[in-house]
Amino acid sequence: MHHHRLRHLIPLLRRGYATKYTGKVITTINKGRLSAIEVSVTAPTLISDVRGYPLPRRELICKATKILQSKSSASSPDPFLDLSEFLQTLNVTPTPSEIDKIKEIINLMEKLGAIGNISTVNILIGAFDGIDGLEKCLDLLKKWGLQLTCYTYKCLLQAYLRADDLNRALQVYREMRRKGYKLDSFGYNMLLHALAKDEKIDHAYQVFDDMKRKHCEPDEYTYTILIRMIGRLGKPNEAVALFEEMLSKGCKPNSMTYNTMIEALVRSRMADKSMILFSKMVENNCRPNEFTYSLILNVLAAEGQLGRLDEVVEVSNKYMNKSIYAYLVRTLSKLGHASEAHRLFCNMWSFHDTGDRDAYLSMLESLCNAGKVTEAIDMLSRTHEKGIITDTFMYNTVFSALGKSKQIPHLLDLYEKMKQDGPTPDIFTYNILISSFGRAGRVEEAVRIFKNLRTVIVHQMLSLTIP
Repeated sequence: MHHHRLRHLIPLLRRGYATKYTGKVITTINKGRLSAIEVSVTAPTLISDVRGYPLPRRELICKATKILQSKSSASSPDPFLDLSEFLQTLNVTPTPSEIDKIKEIINLMEKLGAIGNISTVNILIGAFDGIDGLEKCLDLLKKWGLQLTCYTYKCLLQAYLRADDLNRALQVYREMRRKGYKLDSFGYNMLLHALAKDEKIDHAYQVFDDMKRKHCEPDEYTYTILIRMIGRLGKPNEAVALFEEMLSKGCKPNSMTYNTMIEALVRSRMADKSMILFSKMVENNCRPNEFTYSLILNVLAAEGQLGRLDEVVEVSNKYMNKSIYAYLVRTLSKLGHASEAHRLFCNMWSFHDTGDRDAYLSMLESLCNAGKVTEAIDMLSRTHEKGIITDTFMYNTVFSALGKSKQIPHLLDLYEKMKQDGPTPDIFTYNILISSFGRAGRVEEAVRIFKNLRTVIVHQMLSLTIP
């Protein structure tokens, strides 16, 4: 009975072929000497997304590649963190029911006195999630009288890191060192990332030295982890030394590495060195992303050097597109630098046939907030040139600025233009107009607008009731 059940359960621990083929004889001739066989292909079970839909391997690889090549942002500067979050949403680990079946196998093995080998333990370490599962693996290791191999140590260390137990991971690492084992570059980087995140600086440098001593060459990701750690501690010179060491080792920095190094310089408000590295980044055909530009904007603004924006645009001219222009305009507007944003916006307006609506709105709001209503009215009248359709919100933004500055003649002219050419005023338009006239002491105009509003409301109600 037990052996029968075990035969049915053991295949769960085996690694199957990628594709299975089955066949059946459909015809035979010449007394069975020649047969025709119909072959059917059973595709492997595909990884599923969070909705349960199959995710083909090719699609998974394409998605992962797209994430790694995607633009960074101030909120998410590290594409590898985004990739980690994406992978965690996939059904790539055993489900609770599968874990239960694995536990059933283990219990049955113990009842039968069956002993697993070290490969069995390695598989279980990868399957079980959490500290309790790992403790169970170690208990089996002792019960079966097995010795940890180098690969088992690697699996165990990475499992503890995934469980966010850095102390146990370090214990495993120290035991590995005593036995003369070493990690691969992925394992070292994973441990370094955890140490850097926990700000265990001395431990991180010790592991880094071990890595080099064990003839495991650090790669650009290794150096990026250390540069980020040191940069956040406000030690730009040490970060620069690591960056130069990386280059001397023949590692080619990617956009994440450049961004991390620039961020370290920006934290110490080193505008000149940040600009030099930015130029090197472009020179080496590494495309800056929005996060790169945000770093450069922040350091130039902090050092009162926003006049160097033209230099930024010129240096990265081959990568400047409408999207980047729009991002710069939005960022400058949010930072309160209306004049610089407007100048950059005019450049975008001159060099691109179509406009960016988000950038346009940011620029319009920035001009209105800065009291530059003449420029705002001019922008409003020229939106059609770049294929942007004006809406009521845009008009209301300018109306509000005109009302606050009590520029009633301009407000009246713009209101007449709106009534003639569109778009249709809404309730907010009328509220702004009434408030503006009242603020300027123009009570009669305020009453007239209010009466117009009542007429509009009556017409709207009639249109709803008449079939």
